[in-house]
Amino acid sequence: MFRHTKLLQFEAKPEKPDAVYARKLQELIGGAYGEMTVTMQYLFQGWNCRIEGKYKDLIMDTATEEIGHVEMLATMVARLLEGAPATVTAEAVKDPVTAAILGGM
Repeated sequence: MFRHTKLLQFEAKPEKPDAVYARKLQELIGGAYGEMTVTMQYLFQGWNCRIEGKYKDLIMDTATEEIGHVEMLATMVARLLEGAPATVTAEAVKDPVTAAILGGM
């Protein structure tokens, strides 16, 4: 059972919208080694642990912490996109390095 507290551990707010940085953070959430992947791995390991006690608790506590990481990243992505014009990303990809990053190179 998980309990959600509506208070974030840290109240970080960006100074201005930044769609390019939001895109980079989004990769941390759902990439191949992103927080969602790690969260699911720990949850399945914990649910399948046959030894009750401290080892199962450790795995489930780690999984719960990973859920918190997903929430923190998703919140920051949303805050970075608040008020960001759609043209920001289009301008950013004119730089070949940024275009490569956004394209997954």
